[in-house]
This record gives sequence, C-alpha cells and structure tokens, in this order.
Amino acid sequence: MAPQKNVAIEPELLFERISEEAKAEGKTPDEIANEATRRYLALRRLQKLQQYGQRRAEELGITEEDVPRLIAESRIEQRGR
Repeated sequence: MAPQKNVAIEPELLFERISEEAKAEGKTPDEIANEATRRYLALRRLQKLQQYGQRRAEELGITEEDVPRLIAESRIEQRGR
C-alpha cells in the first residue's frame, strides 16, 4: 500500500459535518472522503469523454440531428455480422 498522505479540508466543508454524515451511514470520514474522490474522478473522466466526443463529432461534421440515423445504421450493420 502506498504511504498515507494528508489532505486538508476547507473549513466551509466542516469535518464535523462529514463525520456526522459518515456515522449516520455507518462509515468513517475516510470512507466518505474516498467515495467523494472516486465520484469526482469518475465525473471528470465522463466530462473528458464527452468533450472528446463533441470534438470528434465536430471534426466529422456530425450534428445532433444525425445521431438517431447513425444509431439505426450501426444497429443494422451489427445485425448483418
């Protein structure tokens, strides 16, 4: 396991409040912090994927109106395999 690092929580987030929520859920404050970090990283990954998809669609000239047709074409192609 990697060495532990400390992370500072801004006073506005109130460690006491996090501790209360953790206790109510039967978790530790560390578990709450880890869950929040996992969710943040997953959200960032999704945002980056969406940005990539938007850039590629623009590069390929695909508009939102094209999407249903492209999905239908892809499904037909998949059935033919």
